Amino acid sequence: MKRMLSIVGSLLGLLVLVGLAVVLALSFGGLRRAAEPASQSFQSPIETPTLPPYPPPATPAPPSLPAVPVPPCRFVGHPAPAELGPPLEPYQFSEPKIVLTHPAAIGIAGWLPDGQQLLITRDLPGTNHNSIDVFDPQTGELRTYAEREGNSGKPVWLPALNAVAYLTLVAEKGEGQPISYRPELWISYGNPQQAERLTSDVWGFSLAVEPDGKRLWYFSRSEPDRPQIFDGETRAIQAALLDLAPLRYLKPGLEWAMRDRSPDFKMAWRPDGSQMVLYSQFWTFLVDVKTGQVCELNLGTYNPEAMDIPPWPLEAQWSPDGRYLAFITTDSLNLPLRRTDLSILDMETGERRTLSPGPDIEPGRHYVTDMAWAPNSQVLAILATVEYRDGATWEGLYLVEGATGQNKHLLPHIVFPAGDTGWNLAWSPNGKSLAVTCLYGPLCLVEVTWP
Repeated sequence: MKRMLSIVGSLLGLLVLVGLAVVLALSFGGLRRAAEPASQSFQSPIETPTLPPYPPPATPAPPSLPAVPVPPCRFVGHPAPAELGPPLEPYQFSEPKIVLTHPAAIGIAGWLPDGQQLLITRDLPGTNHNSIDVFDPQTGELRTYAEREGNSGKPVWLPALNAVAYLTLVAEKGEGQPISYRPELWISYGNPQQAERLTSDVWGFSLAVEPDGKRLWYFSRSEPDRPQIFDGETRAIQAALLDLAPLRYLKPGLEWAMRDRSPDFKMAWRPDGSQMVLYSQFWTFLVDVKTGQVCELNLGTYNPEAMDIPPWPLEAQWSPDGRYLAFITTDSLNLPLRRTDLSILDMETGERRTLSPGPDIEPGRHYVTDMAWAPNSQVLAILATVEYRDGATWEGLYLVEGATGQNKHLLPHIVFPAGDTGWNLAWSPNGKSLAVTCLYGPLCLVEVTWP
């Protein structure tokens, strides 16, 4: 749980950006402005000093918000009568097998498209550095692409370039001012000594690659309301015409919570490239690429008297076929989080299921900490807290059926360590292997047989 709270702390530390919300006035084909060339110089990110493990200082929230709501998303399908999906018993999971050990934490960023290699990070003991590596579990080959400062969000793979893009923290100190930290965007083609800085104009830790693998989206300090796009083919950086500010509206009954917060957004692309979801602490927007329309997704109700806020996502993942959108959600405003749940939204019917397969470790306190879709888009694996002892939480591995929410505790005699949300689980594209961080830190593979 410790590592999960650290990444959520980083997220909440950034929840006071200059106004971000979503509006799309033009079609997606017109989302780009005149391009500016990216930096062509090669610099090493390894020579920067050691930094504290926290994000840059926050920017004050805007003084007021518009009150005009974003229209809710509407769905063409109709919910079918509830019925059991295919049985979960045919899915068989082996005991975890250690494939990589390391004296500090290992983070799983995801499988590469070839299904043979993993993109991972390894914390470097005694420092605030971590390395970004490509690892082949079958051969044991480990190739370091970069070394960076701080826990600066997930690196992402650009298949069209065979390269990894990542953020690293850099110290800034004005005269008479305390040291602050800002992220920079870098790219590496495999040689850490020749990693290239693309830009220092970055805000937040969210990186998203378009499904064709050619363009990278991120946010900038200079235009925090518009995502920026790095085009790997033209090597140009250009601002999107996707303006987030006007639709970041004030929600009735939440004035007390929204007054001093201006949360940043994270992004996730639908696998076919037709839509993207942008999500933050108060708004979850769906952008239709073809029509240029924006609507708001509802992730659940809340109790204002209990000083809750509506459920909001810490992490979002589309199913490989784009039918479902899964979220890890919480209704907590601040740390420590009271609970986190798994919410699965059917993007054809709008039907939503919210569950937490693990037990309450205290009344009303339970946690879903990670998720990974199977390539068949029917089931997903999750990690959920099953035990709290000696000041630490321990996770169990569960299998969840996406259409019904039915679930099964896998390998109930084995517990896994709590970690950062989204960093500890990845299902291989061929469906045969589940990568997971094991007890005391090693990287493990669980072999899967499924119908």
